[in-house]
Amino acid sequence: MAEAPTFRVPHGRDLGHSLPLSRHNDGNIDAAGARVWTVNGDFVGLAPNGVARYAREVTQALDRLVCDAHPLARSLRLRLVAPRDTSDLGLKAVAGAVVPEFKTLRLPQVWAQLQLPRHVEGGLLSFCNLAPVAVQKQIVCIHDLHTRLMPESYGFGFRVAHRVILPMLGRRVRAVTTVSSLSKSHLVNYGVAAGEKVHVTYNGADHASAWRPERSSLRFHGRRPFVFGLARGQTYKNTELFWKLAPELDAMGLDIVLAGDIDAATVEAFGPRPDNLSLLGRISDDDLAAALQAALCFVFPSRIEGFGLPAVEAMTWGCPVVAASAPCLPEVCGAAALYAGPDDVGGWIAAVRSLMANECLRGDLVVQGRLRVQDFSWRAIALTYLKLMAEIDGVVAPAQK
Repeated sequence: MAEAPTFRVPHGRDLGHSLPLSRHNDGNIDAAGARVWTVNGDFVGLAPNGVARYAREVTQALDRLVCDAHPLARSLRLRLVAPRDTSDLGLKAVAGAVVPEFKTLRLPQVWAQLQLPRHVEGGLLSFCNLAPVAVQKQIVCIHDLHTRLMPESYGFGFRVAHRVILPMLGRRVRAVTTVSSLSKSHLVNYGVAAGEKVHVTYNGADHASAWRPERSSLRFHGRRPFVFGLARGQTYKNTELFWKLAPELDAMGLDIVLAGDIDAATVEAFGPRPDNLSLLGRISDDDLAAALQAALCFVFPSRIEGFGLPAVEAMTWGCPVVAASAPCLPEVCGAAALYAGPDDVGGWIAAVRSLMANECLRGDLVVQGRLRVQDFSWRAIALTYLKLMAEIDGVVAPAQK
């Protein structure tokens, strides 16, 4: 099947292309007799991390299910409306339409709240937390409530937008998805959405299998053994822990290698950089796979996560995981990881030392990790969305809870 076309629509004008753009309507069926759903493409062009990774992978998995003529997709026409070109997604069955952002009013949420609703045909799938409040026939993924649980990690405007928009979405849209049972409990307990409206999808892990470490430009041969982690600026990511672990790891003959964006001011606030700690900056997926293959273990000290995708990516590449015992990493990793409290320096050192000293333990975690990631599939998540769309359209009966 040829790649689906992308059309460009200047600021909302319908130019009469073969992919029709219409004002929002709640109808189920188009002129050809198909159920129509639009994918909110606000993630297009963003780095494939976090919520953008989820949106990208679910959209591509939906595209494959449509191509495969899955029974729940046979009467379905999916389309993607985005603020920029969508061709890099490689979609075959999902046609794309580009609605450029306003040139003079390029503020956060202007495109999603003011422009996108004019081009929603049928229902809307939104995968990245904030979504158009005006569209009621919508399924929206709210990944977490970190802006309430860890407000110090976010700017004032970002927090306000989430505090205002998320409860409005929770009341208005037809269904809400989220990425863990922990996140579902937060959505319910904070009054964002009723429990019967929230569906847990988790994340997938199979995307990481496509990474190619042999294409990486990173070289780890000839250096000391190292633990690998991610450097992030948000407080809840607990990156400062690596500075606290460095002296004892150095004494054990271990280095620390960190990847990810973190600004110089944040690094400086942690104190002098230890001699055994290296910052790689932003790296490619292929580089990430190479680092995970070479590392003694992956250290994941976040104080809270909605899901914790890096942990299952590490397991995919046979890298043992030492994770924080804080929510929701035990839910995701299960028995396939070792755990320590976010601030328990001794606990982290003991876990790393046990992996260094006990090859059988390390091998067991590798095996357990590869079994664990089989529970996380983007195809299964996409099937959940197909089922929810079919329920909303009245094609199948709602599942019993």
